Amino acid sequence: MHRDGDPFRGEAQGIRGAGGGPLVIDGVVVLDKPPGITSFRAVEQVRRVFREKKGGHAGTLDPMATGVLPICLGRATKIAGYLAGQEKEYDVLFRFGAETDTGDREGKETASAPGAFADEGAVRAAVERLEGNWDQVPPAYSAVKVGGKRAYVLARQGKTPELAPRSVTVYEARLLGWSREGFRLLLRTSKGFYVRALSRDMGREFGVPMTVAALSRLRCGPFRLEESVSLDELAEAGRREEARKHLLPITKALEGFPQVRIPHEAVAAIRTGRGPGPWLASETIPAGLGVVLLTGADGGPVALVGRSPEGIWRIVRGL
Repeated sequence: MHRDGDPFRGEAQGIRGAGGGPLVIDGVVVLDKPPGITSFRAVEQVRRVFREKKGGHAGTLDPMATGVLPICLGRATKIAGYLAGQEKEYDVLFRFGAETDTGDREGKETASAPGAFADEGAVRAAVERLEGNWDQVPPAYSAVKVGGKRAYVLARQGKTPELAPRSVTVYEARLLGWSREGFRLLLRTSKGFYVRALSRDMGREFGVPMTVAALSRLRCGPFRLEESVSLDELAEAGRREEARKHLLPITKALEGFPQVRIPHEAVAAIRTGRGPGPWLASETIPAGLGVVLLTGADGGPVALVGRSPEGIWRIVRGL
């Protein structure tokens, strides 16, 4: 029997259904992305293991970056945007002496100062100023749209896109190590924060060109590196028909959201497109909450709801 809380919809326990065909899969794989591949390519490889057509990631990692990349499969693709909007944590190595057009070691060098460095005191002082809310200009090589086109497309054409500052938050910034070659930071940030832009801006503040030499994402929302799986491990599990153990149900992926259980009649109304009727106007959902996950009697996900400026609860995403 299908249970909404179960990431695999079907009776078989492996990747394939009873007739050898694919099962319908709903859930999130917490991937430890290796360096050298795009996030899109990582999604394709995970989809192939599970033989699932629908897939997407919850927060891009640059090709050189490693670490936590949540990959949503099946119905879980509906929550990718909400997962991508959660807090993130990074371990970053910055190198002195060169700046590149992309802001990382894979870009074309645009400024060079061999042997130049910022002293430890200056770095510590700059790091202490990072925490809080401030405006950041995204790097030219980013997915931000300018006049309907991605900034990185314009940059590859040799154009200089004019990017407006965006509000970002640094919840924690901690210096992990310093040398004359560079320094390491632990960063805990909001969505929309660009580490490559930070490298650009800090280097210019120091008067020393800098670039991102290595970056590992330690956490994305509730997902941590310790619970992630590598592509090799996932592929091997797929060969043994054991990939299921690496797929988290939607409710687990959304455990950071407030959850409210609703009656069967409300579930039925939502899933048949009739809306929940007067139920959302009741006092069942406490005031003061943002986005709330509605679950059925079995704990399975039903919908995400949010309160409008007028104070009315509305469905923002059916699940």
